[in-house]
This record gives sequence, structure tokens and C-alpha cells, in this order.
Amino acid sequence: MATEIQADILVIGGGIAGAFAAYKARQSGARVLLVDRSFFGRSGCSALASGVYPAYMPGDNVSDWVKGLGAGPLVNQSLFVKSLPVSYEHLMTMDRWGVRWLKEGKEIVRMGAPGRSFKNGAWMAEGGPQMMMAVRAGVLESGVQVLNRVAVTELLTSGGRVPTEGRVVGAIGFHVRTGEIYAIQAKATIMCTGPYKFPYPWPGSKLGYMPIDLSGDGIAMMLNAGAQLSRLELGGINLNPDHMLCAPGLESLMPSGAKYIDKHGRRFLEDYDPKRMEMTSRALLYFAIAHQKELGNIPSMDLREITPERVELLKKVIPIVIANFEGSGLDVTSEPVPYTYQVAGTAGIFGAGARITEQGETTIPGLYAAGTCSDIAYLPGGHLTFCSVTGHWAGETAAAYAATAPIPPLVAGQLERAVGDLTAPLRRSDGLTYEGVHRRLGELLMDKVGLVLHAERLRSALDQLLEIRRHEVSRLKAIDFHQLAKVWGLMHYTRVLEATLRAYLYRKESRVAFIREDYPIIDNVNWVKMVVVQRQGESLKLWDEPLPESFHLDPVRPTQNLHLVFRHAEIPHAIR
Repeated sequence: MATEIQADILVIGGGIAGAFAAYKARQSGARVLLVDRSFFGRSGCSALASGVYPAYMPGDNVSDWVKGLGAGPLVNQSLFVKSLPVSYEHLMTMDRWGVRWLKEGKEIVRMGAPGRSFKNGAWMAEGGPQMMMAVRAGVLESGVQVLNRVAVTELLTSGGRVPTEGRVVGAIGFHVRTGEIYAIQAKATIMCTGPYKFPYPWPGSKLGYMPIDLSGDGIAMMLNAGAQLSRLELGGINLNPDHMLCAPGLESLMPSGAKYIDKHGRRFLEDYDPKRMEMTSRALLYFAIAHQKELGNIPSMDLREITPERVELLKKVIPIVIANFEGSGLDVTSEPVPYTYQVAGTAGIFGAGARITEQGETTIPGLYAAGTCSDIAYLPGGHLTFCSVTGHWAGETAAAYAATAPIPPLVAGQLERAVGDLTAPLRRSDGLTYEGVHRRLGELLMDKVGLVLHAERLRSALDQLLEIRRHEVSRLKAIDFHQLAKVWGLMHYTRVLEATLRAYLYRKESRVAFIREDYPIIDNVNWVKMVVVQRQGESLKLWDEPLPESFHLDPVRPTQNLHLVFRHAEIPHAIR
């Protein structure tokens, strides 16, 4: 059957959000169990970070931070300001834990980043891997218990049903090497599983690359349990070095003097943002690279003019990125690095998931969320800072809830059914292989969704997705426990993708990295709203709600402007 474990707080996911959620809950005196599908400290986005933790420091001009990171009308600006001193607290905590920041003397060095000219980003002297292993050590020292290599497949509920009208009481999962099944009872559960992604993309595709194994498991489980989701359509896209499995490295490479050039050596950002050039906004940079890519101009990052000393520093700050460059046979001191873009629906890295309060509560009692599997309470995107801060708040709130809540019993019928569902792919001797279904889903995204969206293509993509899920995903088989984890990831991803495509169709405007060819206006009259998705019965319901006035330090101006992409008339047609 299943090995049963009890905890006051169950934290699912071991990135920086999960780490701080577990740490703060443990500081409150709770018994905390952190479950990681891989190895806590080495898994997910945080360990592959691009070498930078944006952090406020006492004496900073708060208005610089608001203008540089929190100025958008869909940002919870009031909460953003509250998050700033917490980011400093985390910077100092991680410094005590042994994270090696780049320092001058005893002072941590900070630098600017694309779209932010003021000093804000603390550089890691040995990159994301060292940061997260130091964070791991600090969390373990606090007394948090860890269960590694356990893939969680379903949330358990007080009534034994999903979606639930009760509360979340734990989760079920299996060890990806031994196959041992675990049923975990918890007074409170905190989901910190990171963004949805198209899992295991193949090099050369436009499906995004790093990290390769994320699939939106936590978001799918929360959706299945009945939690409301938000910001799915605004979760973002990304760019990356072409054919490489690594982060783009923008926050370290751009301040170092990197330039973007085309195949003729021309700095093509002169056509898009001649004032800021490579320090332009990330959204504009994405579309400029996509446009140049589709024109056949081979957009590339040029590092040939940066100093040898800075190259050596970058090897320490973003070791995974530089190792990917070198592993591909590129000498960055003598040749440019080609970059590419990814299509929509393949990554929610800027926060797209469970709707949460400022304390990390979801809409289901006993269930909390933090980081990029949540809507981040409308903080500005999925920077490490806002992942750790929302983890902090969720950990404190969940611990307060658990302090007065009894350990809830597991419902035998639900547990038996969940175990049967979990192991079903192992019993399908005549089922379909992962590889074929996975490939068809990826090709659907590239062919029908693309980067610039249109209702007609989105409806076609949604219809085809539902057919694939009904007739193929439901018949997936697995030959071992490792493949079982991949099958469950693909099943979860298709659930999140359906909700995301429906949210794409619902929001009738363009905004930042969300581009509707049929609705090219940034509409601050009608769409300063959140789009909410919830499972009700066997179907998904969508609606919108105005953002609270308390979000904004100044009232939003009721403007309607053509999105910057459509100011370059040829772009939408080139990168559909």
C-alpha cells in the first residue's frame, strides 16, 4: 500500500521558495517535512540561477525599486514595497549560511540589470549551485526533515474528493528509484514546485530549455484539488542560448558589456530601443530576438569586447551558463553565442499558478503556495527574491495555522484510489510510449500556439490538446519508476496547458510578453484585472476580477496604447 508519514507542515519542492518556507515554519516550532522530486539543493530553477539575487539594502531609494521593478499596473506595488526589507533579511541570512557573494572587502557587490540601471542585484561568487547548497545546509541545521527523490502526484483532502469543499490534509507520491509509495499527513501543505514548463524539450526546438524536468506538477495538483489559479496568461516566456540547456544569463552578462548582434555584426537593438540598447526591458528583448531569428539574421550575444578578468568572473558567477557555452565548442572571447526564443505556453517563470493572498494562502484551507507555482500575490515576476519572500510569508502563515489544527485523518477510499491512479501507467502493457506523445505535444505548441497569439490558432490548439489528452495521454505507459515520473509530469503539464490556453483566450488585450495579434492594445481601461481559473466538477470555469485599488501606490491611468511589438508592423507576421 503506502508508507504513512506525519508532519505539521509538508513543503513540496526544494528551490529557494520551498527552502525559506520550510525554514520559517521550522523557526515557528513546527515539525516540517520538505519533499523534493530530485535532491534538495540541486533541483529546480534556483540551483540553475543566473548568478544574481536582487536585494534591497538600507538606504536604497525605494522609488528606484518601484520604477525599476514594480511600476506595472498589474503589480501589487504596496506588497512589493513591503517585500524589500525582507529581501535584505534573506540576503543577510544567506550570507550567514555561507552563500558566497561577490564582495569588495566585506561589502556585497550589487549591479544593474536589463531594465534596471540602479544597483540592485547581488552577484553570487560561485553561482546558483553553491547558493542552494549553502541554503540547504542552513535549512537542515534548523531541524527541517527532508525526503529526497519523491515525486508527489496528488493532494489528499479531508473529504476524500477532488475538487474539494474541505481542506488539504497532505499528499501522496512515490520514490523515483525504488517505487516506494508515501502517504503524508500534514496539518498544512505548502506548494513550492516552481513554474509550469514543457518538460524535456529537445535541443533546437522553441520549447524552452532550463530546467528540463519541470512540468507544472504542483500547479496541476492544486488545480485538480479545486484551488483557484491566476496569472496563467501572464507567466511569461523566455529566451536562451540556442541548442543549450541553460539559463540566458542576462542579469550577469548584460551589465558585463555583452551586446546583441545579427549575422552581419550589427547591433540590431538600435532598431527597437536605441536609448537603452541591451539594457532594455526583457519583453522587448524577447521579441527583438524572435524577430531577428525568424528573419534568418542569427541573433547572437557578443562577449568579445569584455575583459578577460570579467570572463573569469562570469565563470564563477554563472558557471552553468559558461560551461554550456564551452561545452558547445564556443570560445566566447572570439565568437558570438547564438540565442533563440521560446513559444508561449511553455514556461510560467514569472509567476503563474495558485492564487494566493499576501500571506501565501490559497483558496483551499490547509493549502499554501509560494514562488512561481503561484501568482506570487502579483509581485513583479519570478525573480529569486520574490520566490524566497513569498516562501517566507507562506511558511510563517502555515505554521500559525498548524499550531491550532489537529493532524487530519487520511480517507482510506481516496488513498486506495490515488495509489491505483499513481501506478496505472506501470500496468499498461499495451499503452502508448512517452516519446511519441511528448513529441506531438511539442509540435502542437510550436505550430499552433507560437509566440504571437490569435484566437483562431488558440482554439485549434486547444481542440487538438484535448484530443491528445483524451486519446493518448490517458494511455501512456511507463516501464520503470523514472519513466513513471516523466509520464506523470506530462499528464500534469497537459492539465496546466489547457488552463493556460483558456486564459490566453480570455484576456482580450496585449501586455508585456502576452501578445494577441487580434487584440494589439495594452488596455488599462478594461484589463487591469486578474483572470481566474478554477476546476468545478470536471470542467474549468474562468472569470475576471479587478485588481484591488490597494495594489497601487498611485492610481492607474486609464490609457489604451498600441503594444510596442505592433509599433514594428512586420514583427507579428514574422514570429507567429
